[in-house]
Amino acid sequence: MTELGNRLKQEREAKKMSLEDLQTTTKIQKRYLIGVEEGNYSIMPGQFYARAFIKQYAEAVGLDPEEIFEEYKNDIPVNEKEDIPQLSRVKTRKQVPAKSTKSWKFLPILFTILAIVAICAIVYTVVISLSGGDGNEANQAAQDTQPAEIDSPNQAAQPEEEEKAPAEEEKAPEEEKPAEEEAPAAGTLKELEKSGSNATLELSGTDKFVVELSSPGETWIEIDNDKGKNFHYGLVKKGEEVKQIDLSQEAEVSFKVGRTFETDLKINGEPFKFPFSTDEKTTQTFTIKFVKNGEQ
Repeated sequence: MTELGNRLKQEREAKKMSLEDLQTTTKIQKRYLIGVEEGNYSIMPGQFYARAFIKQYAEAVGLDPEEIFEEYKNDIPVNEKEDIPQLSRVKTRKQVPAKSTKSWKFLPILFTILAIVAICAIVYTVVISLSGGDGNEANQAAQDTQPAEIDSPNQAAQPEEEEKAPAEEEKAPEEEKPAEEEAPAAGTLKELEKSGSNATLELSGTDKFVVELSSPGETWIEIDNDKGKNFHYGLVKKGEEVKQIDLSQEAEVSFKVGRTFETDLKINGEPFKFPFSTDEKTTQTFTIKFVKNGEQ
C-alpha cells in the first residue's frame, strides 16, 4: 500500500465508510477503489481514470484533491492528456487578409470605368442641349395636340390597380404561415444553477430528449435517471458507432463524464456545451431536467 492509499483509507475508516458506501457515493466500482488504496493502477482503464478516481475518492472522504495531488504527486500517475494542434485555425485566419487585399486591387479599375461613364454622360448632355432646340419645340407641340389620348387610359387604369393591391396584400400573411409551422424544434437548453463541481440545466420547448455519444479518442460516460435506472455505463472509443439514447420519457437525467475534452455529446442533434471549462474540469457531473411542451 502506498502512502497515498494509506492516507485515503484512514480518512474513509475515520468517517466509518465501507467500500460499499464509497462505491454508492462515487459511482466507482469497488475493485477500482481497492486499487486506489493499494496503489494498483494497472487494473484501471488508463492513467487518466486513475487520477479521476483518486480525485473523486478524496472528495468523498472530505479531502482537498488539489492538496492531495500536490502532496503525493510521486504516487499519482501522470495525466495522458495531449494538446490538440490548432493548425487549421491559423491557416483560416491568414487567408482572410489575403482575400481582402486582392479586392482592393480592383478599385482603381472601377474608378476609371465610372470616370469614363461620367465623361460620356456630360458630352451627351452638351450635344443634346446644343442641337435640340427645334426638336424640343416639335415634341412640345405633339404633346399639346394629344392631351386627351394620354390622360384617359391612365385614369381608367388607376382604379383597377388600386383595387388589386389590397387583395394581394391580404394573401401575403397566409403564404408565410406554413413556413413558421415547419420550423424544427430542437428545444432550448438553459443553465439553472452551479454548486461546486455540479450543475443543473433545463431542456424545454420540445417533445423529445435524444442524446448522441461519440469520441475522437476515448472517454468514460455514465447516464442515470432520478430513479436510479442506468442507460449507459462505460467507455466510448474512437471509431465506434455513435450511441443514440432516447430519454424523452424521463423527467430528470444525470450525466457523469470522465474525459470531457475527448467527448462529443449532442442533444436533439445540437452539440452540447459542458457547464464547466474542459481545461479546468476534465471530469464533470451535471443534471438535465426535461420539461416537455405544455408542461410548464
